[in-house]
Amino acid sequence: MKYQVVSSAVAALAFAGTAFADVPIGYDRSHMYGADGIGMILGPVFMLVFLAALVVGIVALVRWMSPNGGASEDKGNNARSALDLRFANGEIDTKEYAERKSLLAG
Repeated sequence: MKYQVVSSAVAALAFAGTAFADVPIGYDRSHMYGADGIGMILGPVFMLVFLAALVVGIVALVRWMSPNGGASEDKGNNARSALDLRFANGEIDTKEYAERKSLLAG
């Protein structure tokens, strides 16, 4: 029932919009772009601005919804921080730490 009301309202507004679109004012007005034709220039400009805003909005929404906030993880940095943590906890000695550090760097 709820969806019928919504779809009926959308259909009514769609048909009402076409009824008000061409209200007869007179024959001396320009129907599309105004008297000086500036709409022919500004129409595509505003369309490009709208599309750019739409793309930026979609990208921002996807980045906001991603689990890590859009930041990419650096795999090498994680390995290096794990190695540093193992060295700090005393699990590996200085020689093994230096060897593994050189392997990660190269």
